Amino acid sequence: MISELNENKIIQIRVHLKIILEEGFKIIEENNDKFNVYQSLYKRYIYCFDSLSLLLKEFGDDKIYRTNSIAIILRASLLDYLTTIYLRTFQLEMKAGLKSNYTEELKKLLSEQIRRFLIVREADRKTPRYDHESFCSMVNKIYLEFDFLFDKSVPLDYNKPIKSLKYSRQDDISSQTIRKRLDSFSENLKNIDYHHVFELYDIFSKYDHFGIISMFLEELEINEVCDYIFWSIFHIVDGITFCEELLKDEVNSKSNFEKIGYELSSLKGTIYTESLYLSEQYKSENK
Repeated sequence: MISELNENKIIQIRVHLKIILEEGFKIIEENNDKFNVYQSLYKRYIYCFDSLSLLLKEFGDDKIYRTNSIAIILRASLLDYLTTIYLRTFQLEMKAGLKSNYTEELKKLLSEQIRRFLIVREADRKTPRYDHESFCSMVNKIYLEFDFLFDKSVPLDYNKPIKSLKYSRQDDISSQTIRKRLDSFSENLKNIDYHHVFELYDIFSKYDHFGIISMFLEELEINEVCDYIFWSIFHIVDGITFCEELLKDEVNSKSNFEKIGYELSSLKGTIYTESLYLSEQYKSENK
């Protein structure tokens, strides 16, 4: 049975999320003209919190099944957070005047999905749904829009356009690549418990991919589930904060992050506290 503390935390988390979402969507709108990695990551964090706020409403013993949807949403944002930290380490090196591959890492990140998108298996080419003319048109649009990711010395082969990309599969920024980088940078990340983020990401991955462990996780006691959810939110808050800093640095965002910053800090405090009293009237008004 869910504890009174966790029940109160869920109510208070949703109160914080309401203000965070109001401010977050305002900031998204103010920066919507910028095609930028951090603007997109920022959107994803806010969208995550929007879905989370809905799923946490009345979350408890009778609706613990919502854990599956919550876990999948949080897993995506935890990976976004790890990606944000990863890029942040290279940017910090660059700002410190050290040798940095920051620009290259950004390009690798952008290139990965394009490479996957441009791969069409031979068996799929033979299906009635495949339209080679439409595929070539799509390749041309990508080639023109993201020309900086293509090697112009390699002629574009419409049967295998990925041959012209500067980056290949071995350049993908996988979770293993991120872990190796963060381990090597750990002395500068003493206030970031990325090991815990990887643990939570791994747990929630089992919800996303069916197997014996995902079946076992269905039987978890609700307060243990709450612990996983709360600490994931705690870490994702830091991801939002990092994105705000990077938006200022990368695209010179003029948005006012003060109000959302205060609410994000309060949200972390709610999660961290070991005692939280809410009056019955307050709970009734905010359920």
